[in-house]
Amino acid sequence: MSEVFQLAQGIRIAEGDSYILAYPHIISYFASKDIFSEEDFVCGSHMVYGWMPTILELFPESPNIGLSQAAALLSTAKRNGKLTDTELDQLASVTNNSLVGASKLLHFVSPDNFAIWDSKIYTFLFKKKPHHYQVRLVKNYRTYHRQLRELLADSRFPFLHASVNKAVGYEVSRLRALELVMFQHSP
Repeated sequence: MSEVFQLAQGIRIAEGDSYILAYPHIISYFASKDIFSEEDFVCGSHMVYGWMPTILELFPESPNIGLSQAAALLSTAKRNGKLTDTELDQLASVTNNSLVGASKLLHFVSPDNFAIWDSKIYTFLFKKKPHHYQVRLVKNYRTYHRQLRELLADSRFPFLHASVNKAVGYEVSRLRALELVMFQHSP
């Protein structure tokens, strides 16, 4: 993972990239809320999935939780900056049964505490094909977070963060900076 420091030096973002253009606006939407309602959860989920290449399917009566409980989990995540493994699984069960979707939603709710997780990040991290069942495992997401925390403590991190901010044209969270370098350089 320490290769991210070298990779960040030459990071290039395509001008007009819609993901980069939309990102601060989605962050702004979630930043304006402290408590999330069921309506906020549904609208926010659709907004985040509009940012992804996957169509959202909500499971409002998942075996684990419903929409109002999912909204409460977003409020907890924003307030506490963390969720338990069970809570992560519950949130994923409502949003396409996808930890990827849940991680992206959580990132927009609390960008300093939750990193975006997807198959490209899995490939970068584990150097192998991203089978759905592996990407869906909370333990792999937790491994990723532990490694991100180690990178944040590295003395080279401020330079990486500055390089990414310059490349995108606005300030991103520390976790987003690391994730974006990995995403851009994943096979």
